[in-house]
Amino acid sequence: MNDQVKQAIAACAAFINGRSDAMALPPEAAEFVYTLVRATGAKRGVEIGTSFGYSGLHIGAAIAENGGTLTTIDVLPSKTEAAQKYFAVAGLTETIRCETGPAIEILNRLEGSFDFVLNDADKVNCIPYVEALMPKLTRGAVVLTDNSITHAKELAGFVAWARACPELQSVHLPIGNGFEMSVRK
Repeated sequence: MNDQVKQAIAACAAFINGRSDAMALPPEAAEFVYTLVRATGAKRGVEIGTSFGYSGLHIGAAIAENGGTLTTIDVLPSKTEAAQKYFAVAGLTETIRCETGPAIEILNRLEGSFDFVLNDADKVNCIPYVEALMPKLTRGAVVLTDNSITHAKELAGFVAWARACPELQSVHLPIGNGFEMSVRK
């Protein structure tokens, strides 16, 4: 990760520190996501839940190093606008495309195939989000669903669904707020 991206991450972290409306990954979880994306060689990613761009900076930096692109989605224009500023500071505007609106509508119209997904928006729609992406996921694609520890009750149905889904192999990772990591068979 280059210094320009590290500076943007530090600025974003300072901005979101103490904000009640910032739903960011903890630093160790964001570092894990960066490392995972680099290790898998993912080139086409989707982030559901941009917030202010903290996780997007990590994913975008890794995907840029892999030679790919990231589409990040948030329902709130104010968060998208703030995230775009950090993506510009990081030099990632060519890598990261921001979409604003209802995630399910955007996911349904996205074209192409994807090999990495961070599923970190409203927990009620985690299953529909992954269902919408399933035909677009490459074999071996990784779907990380955040908050499996902090929102265990809200995600119980998703976790049961993911583990029973014949198209996925899914496992819990106790990193940060907890991830359910699902891999497309």
